Amino acid sequence: MRLAFRPRTAEGREGAGPADARPPQTAPSQPAQPQTAPSQTAPSQTAQPQTAQPQTAPSQTVQAEPLPLHALILVAALAAAAVAQGGYHLAGQLLLAVGLVAALVAALRVQRWTARDALLGPVPACVALAAWAVLRAAWGGVPATSVRTAGLLLAIAAVLVVCRRVAPHQRDALAGAVVAIGGIVAVSGWVGVAARIEPWASDPQTLWRAASTLSYANAAAGLLVPLVLVALARLTARPRAPLHAAFACLLLAGLGATLSRGGAVALAVGLAVLAVRLGPGRLARSAAGPVLGAIVGLAGLVPAMPRLEPTRTGLAAVALLAGLGIAAGLTYVGRRQATVLLAGVVISVLALVPVGLASAAATISNLRFVAAASAYRTDEANAALQLIAEQPLIGTGPSRAALYWHGDDGHLLIGHYVHNEYLQVFAELGLIGLVGLLVLLALLVRMVWRGRTGAGALGAGVLAAVTALAVHSSLDFLWHVPVIPLAVVALAGVTAPAAVRQEGAIPATRATTRGEPPTNDLHANDLHTTKESV
Repeated sequence: MRLAFRPRTAEGREGAGPADARPPQTAPSQPAQPQTAPSQTAPSQTAQPQTAQPQTAPSQTVQAEPLPLHALILVAALAAAAVAQGGYHLAGQLLLAVGLVAALVAALRVQRWTARDALLGPVPACVALAAWAVLRAAWGGVPATSVRTAGLLLAIAAVLVVCRRVAPHQRDALAGAVVAIGGIVAVSGWVGVAARIEPWASDPQTLWRAASTLSYANAAAGLLVPLVLVALARLTARPRAPLHAAFACLLLAGLGATLSRGGAVALAVGLAVLAVRLGPGRLARSAAGPVLGAIVGLAGLVPAMPRLEPTRTGLAAVALLAGLGIAAGLTYVGRRQATVLLAGVVISVLALVPVGLASAAATISNLRFVAAASAYRTDEANAALQLIAEQPLIGTGPSRAALYWHGDDGHLLIGHYVHNEYLQVFAELGLIGLVGLLVLLALLVRMVWRGRTGAGALGAGVLAAVTALAVHSSLDFLWHVPVIPLAVVALAGVTAPAAVRQEGAIPATRATTRGEPPTNDLHANDLHTTKESV
């Protein structure tokens, strides 16, 4: 009789001990009552634990669930590429290729290639566009020039196939691991500016900017913006997580240190998407700590950013630590304490004015955000349009767009990057390639849009990240640094239809009960996993 009573009370978090202890005391003196006592006391003692149980079990499962091997290899490959200048040069590309092949092989061992992989919209679009790049290059007599373009497209397809084999309850962890790669970029860029270490920092236009391990400030911003948006979205689901808040602050501070105008535009667009999907109030409450902390951290770095100013490494380090502390601390305090902290932030920033903050900020604003954009970007765009006019349908061929224009002094200048990836593809692959690219992007957005509901706040962050990269790509040549598009595609992969419910399990698209229709919905799959685990 005690055995029949214990399993019902053991499910509750509160009251299980007392409820379990009382029947043994009364059983000896009243042998006939243990059968009726459970029926009388069970509703009051077990009703609340039973309603709380479905809420606590999934979260515990997600937090404790490790990533499968193929996901770990994928994250390691992206991290290695981030260290190796983003995979821009051949050595980094080979390192990234080896890692992606290993991740794909490990993923296919979990579940073999199926027709659903081939029908996942972005995958056939990538293959088709890669085939056109190879065909166009071969048509021009130089098939080797298609290796970079076709390789990137096939890598995108491989990343999606790998992510499909990550179970729904493991995908938040996968997104967190990809976001963590941004820490490498943010810290290296910050240290590069604070200590003036090249190539982690660059000094064009008399300003030291965070170039990070990618060795290009705008590329660093191109990677950090999507990761910041996903970090903020995940923070809305866990507002009392100080480490998450501090890390989001670190990413924001690293992004600010790049002084990227395109990054600022992309961040604004991404935040607008987040505000629409999550609500402006919810987003503001979650982002307040990281934003205030980043402001304090940047206030200590800005005085040393003008090239003619002395380094202030100690000040930058103290300010960054203080900013991280503010971001983490705001997760614990209420409104009154938050107001006090806000006043402290204002006082801290004003205290830095005597050490050159005001003059440095004025110099940065004048050089980066007030002065007109570089004239050579306009010249590059005009040169690209001239190439398009010459071969509008098929383009010049992949990696063969040579841009010529005359500078103000009359000298002939040559460039290869348009600082606009859409215009670059149009010039190299013609209208055929541009249409193929737009179809690929549309299918990727469609996949993210359809999977956003099951992914919750993370889905909103992924949608904002994809949107931000799409906008930023019209302002710089970000796709030539492979780690940037591949990291964003890995984030988008968390919304792809799952191929497994748990590692080694049957495909998620199979019905779990007789008569139940197949589903690719992440939320539904997560519920099935929860039922099985409980």
